Amino acid sequence: MMTRSSALARCMALLGLSLAAAVAVVLIQPATRPPRWDLLSCLVVAAIAASAGVLLIRHSASCGRETANKHWWVEQRNGWVGFAVWSWAALAFFVAYAALSPTAAAWEIVDAGSAMRTTEIEKVLSSKYVSSQRTGHYTSTVLVSVPFDQGPRITEVALTSGDKPTPGDEVWVLFAPSSPDLAVFVGDRQSLEEEVGGRADLWTVSLAIGWLAFCWFMNLFGRWRSDPVAGLHRSRQQGTLHELPIVVAGVGVAIDERPASASSRKHLKPRLRMTSTGFGELYFYVDDIVDPVSLAQQLVGVHGQVFWRPPTRQLPYADSVGYAVVILDEQRYLWGWLESPDASVPLPGDALVPSDRELPIAGEPRAIRPTSRVVAKANSAILQSFLVALVPLAVITFGVSDVAAVALAVASGLTVVTGRRRAARLVKRHLEGLEPDCDLDMGVMRRA
Repeated sequence: MMTRSSALARCMALLGLSLAAAVAVVLIQPATRPPRWDLLSCLVVAAIAASAGVLLIRHSASCGRETANKHWWVEQRNGWVGFAVWSWAALAFFVAYAALSPTAAAWEIVDAGSAMRTTEIEKVLSSKYVSSQRTGHYTSTVLVSVPFDQGPRITEVALTSGDKPTPGDEVWVLFAPSSPDLAVFVGDRQSLEEEVGGRADLWTVSLAIGWLAFCWFMNLFGRWRSDPVAGLHRSRQQGTLHELPIVVAGVGVAIDERPASASSRKHLKPRLRMTSTGFGELYFYVDDIVDPVSLAQQLVGVHGQVFWRPPTRQLPYADSVGYAVVILDEQRYLWGWLESPDASVPLPGDALVPSDRELPIAGEPRAIRPTSRVVAKANSAILQSFLVALVPLAVITFGVSDVAAVALAVASGLTVVTGRRRAARLVKRHLEGLEPDCDLDMGVMRRA
């Protein structure tokens, strides 16, 4: 039986595949005349998947505890959201590219019966080298002999080439043999084929692949299968892993005064207040998306172990902080940022884990993933922005002016960015509604 979470995962997979198919459709035939039914069908499937995802998320915001798999779901969630927002730029660009590529003159040639032939340049009337930062090309006006049905005709055409053209050079020409009054295009064969429905050139294909690879690297590399428990074994081998027994004394929100990056903006974060018989009080901060209200209902009074390693970057308070994994009863874990009560109080350096100490087996502990209406609203806001952003792209497929195509593509991209910011504001307002530097009490949890 399919669970709600697996159904949501399939909807997200369908959304991603349909958007990837939309980009592929443009690359296969960028200059097809509107309306682009092939492109529109991909966007419609994406809209259906996004709508189903919104409904599933809304119905999943029930109280209780949901245990994720071995991977840290926060890293996965944030990574995929970042990848989707960044890669949306490629989708918007290529949908607009599909609208800008077709030229009326080229399709008039197709309607009249097109042909492509090689011919020689008869004369070069003018030639100008246009340079950019690293490359350049020649923009020339040349005379070529075009073999129409009524006989060859010398025609003046514009030519763009990497090398300076000379009389006698062979070029490809696109024309309508039976209609000498129509326009004539010259260039390389691939570019002329693209004008009449052929695939995009390799540079454009490489641009699409390169941008998606860059988005994946910046957002998902090392995150989409993040397993903090496996990282404990690597830290032990390097001799940097520390351990203390703890009890979760309370859960609340507080401003992280000693973040993992000195340049990070200090803001409210969910915080676990833990006590250790060997050290005293410890503070454990988790990502904003983890609802502290749901955590408090589950974790207060629970025993466990905290494992941490010191940060590698230079921080003025490096001795008092560390990247940490809290492994609680029933093999449940949280990943976050550990701090001592004060920057002047270092974490215990003598709590090193010996090399022969048995650690939890990688893959066995499961990430704690509490259900939360706030998290559901934030995720729903992002999906809703995707759904709204598909509308201007769908309008482009029916054929609009060049200016309108660019404006609609930009509007689509801004809608996605706005949706991500709206989701962040929802989470921020929820945290700001809780009393800082205090543990949540049952009254707060009931009102939430």
